[in-house]
Amino acid sequence: MSYQVRPLLIGDLTRVTEIYNAACRARESTQGTRPWSRKEMEEFLLDRPAFESYTCVNKGAVVGWTALTRFRVREDVRHTAEMSLYVEEPFRRMGIGSLLAHTILNRAGILNLHCIFSLVFKDIPHVATFAEKRCGFSVAGCLQEAFSDNGKHHDILVLEKLRIGSPP
Repeated sequence: MSYQVRPLLIGDLTRVTEIYNAACRARESTQGTRPWSRKEMEEFLLDRPAFESYTCVNKGAVVGWTALTRFRVREDVRHTAEMSLYVEEPFRRMGIGSLLAHTILNRAGILNLHCIFSLVFKDIPHVATFAEKRCGFSVAGCLQEAFSDNGKHHDILVLEKLRIGSPP
């Protein structure tokens, strides 16, 4: 299969939202379990100060997406971003996650970002393994029982990759 990674277009937001909401239903998103509207996704990726967002397209359809979003909108943390990456379930383990991750991490270097972090569930170990082995992240810590879903508490791993771009 031939996949194309390109910058996110406004017309991609419906599919991006659908992919994200499927991850929420499967409890794969540390953002929460509540589905987002297209408008909320637009605000997250386009309206608030963000760095960049990309989609992966297969035969004209968006099958995955990634984004670097600002950690906080403050001058002293301008070189830090949170990385999000989602791939539609039927397209996983086909190299799309790696393609998206390498694209956005290359862009992080060009943007002169110093620290990229990502939050993942500890009880979904293949996600942390992917981030460590394929993307060069390391575990910076664990937020114990930080996520609650239907009365059950889940640990969240904080993954980070330092010195992406030149030192500030």
